[in-house]
Amino acid sequence: MNIAAVITACIFLLVSILALIFMFVGKAPFCRGKYKGFYLGSCGVYISGVILVLIFTLIMKGLPVAYVLISDITITVVFCFTVGLIYFMTRSIVEAASKAEAKEIDDKSKD
Repeated sequence: MNIAAVITACIFLLVSILALIFMFVGKAPFCRGKYKGFYLGSCGVYISGVILVLIFTLIMKGLPVAYVLISDITITVVFCFTVGLIYFMTRSIVEAASKAEAKEIDDKSKD
């Protein structure tokens, strides 16, 4: 077993678990609200991907550290991209909804 690969995979697992804990108790704008489930879901997928790489590392004795690093970094980038996409898309949707509501109120007051 390649100890460096196992340690690297465990570090990424720790980071993913810390991200999940932050999603539950954090004070960031995406840690609360009606879209919190989407963030928790993406964090769950992130953790499952990291656990899969850790299992590969534990089962395959000669797995190189480069494979573990590339896999975990790719999973982390996809997670960050997904969270960013959810954040910016929901923010723009909320802004568009509030503008449409304000326009509707203005139209009713003009009539």
